[in-house]
Amino acid sequence: MRRLVLLLPLLLSATPAPSAAPDLMRVAVLSDFNGSYGSLTYPPDLKSTLDRIINTWKPDLVLSAGDLIAGQKASLTDANVRGMWAAFGREVRAPLAQAAIPFVFALGNHDASLTRDRREAAAYWKQFAPAGTVVDAAQYPFRYSLTRTDRAGRTLFLAVLDASGPGVDAAQRAWLAAQLGTPQARAAGVRLVVGHLPLAGVSEGKNRPGEVIAQAAALREVMERGRVLAYVSGHHAAYYPARLGRLNVLNSGGIGGRDYVGFPGTARSVVSVLDIDLQAGSARLSAVDAGTGAAIDPTKLPAQINGLGGPLLRVNEFR
Repeated sequence: MRRLVLLLPLLLSATPAPSAAPDLMRVAVLSDFNGSYGSLTYPPDLKSTLDRIINTWKPDLVLSAGDLIAGQKASLTDANVRGMWAAFGREVRAPLAQAAIPFVFALGNHDASLTRDRREAAAYWKQFAPAGTVVDAAQYPFRYSLTRTDRAGRTLFLAVLDASGPGVDAAQRAWLAAQLGTPQARAAGVRLVVGHLPLAGVSEGKNRPGEVIAQAAALREVMERGRVLAYVSGHHAAYYPARLGRLNVLNSGGIGGRDYVGFPGTARSVVSVLDIDLQAGSARLSAVDAGTGAAIDPTKLPAQINGLGGPLLRVNEFR
């Protein structure tokens, strides 16, 4: 089985290397960066993070587990939601596009929970093709799968789930199983699944039913059986690489973080970088404070989080 190895720097002053080695695929992971309900602006840490991504890290891809805008409020008008997508386009999508950095995303609860929000999300994203070689995009932008290829022709397979709410049902699990069985997935050096809600509780403020995926064990079994190396999620805004059963999970953090379950005073904004070796099926991971750029010391993370659906056991590498 291919392995995805996550090696975090131990020095708090360290930052990811300015550019990836030519034989590695660099992926920046940026999730949960929306502002308050209806906001047409973004937190200041997002701008500094985008500057770092575009000008210093220079990734081959930006991956997001959702909450791109600040919807999910019934009193917002259609015009409000369209305005938020326009702001996202100006502040996030366009700068990345101008830098020729593809953006692969899952939609979050603030993007696609309400009927109106889903309609406007579909209208916005159907202007832009999925950022890769499509395997299945019949339900894009809510769920889809694609590959990204490096200069040597090796591939990263990505399956994106519609996990904007807790109900990832049997039909979607069957879809994921089918995607993981495609020739494209089987040929890929690394396979990742991305969705907004996590499989288990990570942050104190979100550790309750409705804030994690329901029937998570059934979904996890599909990923374990399909030899997925990691499930990447958002929503809880608390960075944590862990093991859940036989599956690796990466809770990707966010701009404006939350305390870990059982660990008050641990909230911080986080963005990370994966340097993936598609030939070896491995990757290094650097995680940094989104405001200061200081590296996150993995030894300072809780050894275990006992949230709903857990426990989650901290790991420094994914195998």
